[in-house]
Amino acid sequence: MITIPRRTKVQIYMDIMRAIRKAGGRLKITHIVYKANLTHTRVQPYLDFLLSNGFLEEEKTGQANYFVITKKGGEFLSEANKLKELSDAFGLPFY
Repeated sequence: MITIPRRTKVQIYMDIMRAIRKAGGRLKITHIVYKANLTHTRVQPYLDFLLSNGFLEEEKTGQANYFVITKKGGEFLSEANKLKELSDAFGLPFY
């Protein structure tokens, strides 16, 4: 039987921020759920953490709510990608 390793919290945070950045920097929660492969129930604590730590901001436009990646969130993703490239170059797991 093949076992699929579970994602760490950091991987999920990064998946959420990558999805938002890839979509032009802002995304509705439903699209985050699909792109980060989470359920509505599971995504909320991750969004709360990212919001409270300044990686994301919530933007309300009329009736729509968007999650927007901040400068801090973008910088974190860039640095994390550099670290992943470095660890891959040496054959070490990043997470």
